[in-house]
Amino acid sequence: MSPTREQLRRATQKRVVDAANRLFQERGFAATTIRDVAEASGVSIGSVMAAGDKSDLLVRVFDALIEAEHAQRDAGAAPAEESHCVRRVMALVQPFVSLFVGRQELARAYASILVSGNHTSTLFSELAARLIDEIRAAITQHGCTGATDAAPRAGALYFAYIGNLFAWSARGAADPSELDAALRTTFAAICSCKE
Repeated sequence: MSPTREQLRRATQKRVVDAANRLFQERGFAATTIRDVAEASGVSIGSVMAAGDKSDLLVRVFDALIEAEHAQRDAGAAPAEESHCVRRVMALVQPFVSLFVGRQELARAYASILVSGNHTSTLFSELAARLIDEIRAAITQHGCTGATDAAPRAGALYFAYIGNLFAWSARGAADPSELDAALRTTFAAICSCKE
């Protein structure tokens, strides 16, 4: 049976996004052109543009990396049972922090694109809801946070985490330990506890 038009379109988009991912990591976002992506994926420039402009492609690439981190973390062993809420929240966000730290130039471009408001991301929808729910569960363990305060506090922790990630990314070539320290300080202030 021949593939449908929709299957062919999806396969082309996957080739384009995969090529963009490879080129962004090899050359960097700024040095990669739509023409480069077209050549690397074996399609026309028009086919690349049908998948999205360069910024759309980076958002799709980075969202896929974040989603893969979620899946890998979910499939892995259960996190160590921490007795302190800040350490539990840090354990939840650590894989994503590592992703930003490991790809600083792409993280900076990704944050800039999202802050511009011209592109949407699953980071602020499905993945956000999942992580907020995980944070809510983490901060209610051991009675750290009551049920009434858990949802708004989990949301505050999530947005503080995103804010710290984006602010750290914007500084460029920043020291990863600064991000870790900023997150711990912010989480402790929101959780109203000392680590």
